[in-house]
Amino acid sequence: METFIMYALGIGLSVFFLYFVGILIAPYSPNQIKNEHFECGLPASSSTPKKANFGFFMFAIMFIVADMTGLFFTLFVYAHDIHSQFIAAIFAVIIGFAVTFSMKEYNYAQSI
Repeated sequence: METFIMYALGIGLSVFFLYFVGILIAPYSPNQIKNEHFECGLPASSSTPKKANFGFFMFAIMFIVADMTGLFFTLFVYAHDIHSQFIAAIFAVIIGFAVTFSMKEYNYAQSI
């Protein structure tokens, strides 16, 4: 239990440390556009809408999957019983199938 608490505390302190470092080194340059309130971004530069690239969407989804996979696998590292290792193996197989299926869908969408 102490290992998990130290792990969680280390992650939490790292997040706050990086947040404050970002505040310290980020440039502060407000201007008229940055101070305006807007909901959907800057005004469109042309009247014809542009299609969004499907690759950006897939990259974001794959990042979220990899992030959650890393989180769950680090939690299973500290479990020493066979039941937790079995659950981790099932989770790995499910993630493998999900990644394989999504990449097939990505390749199919690229070919259209």
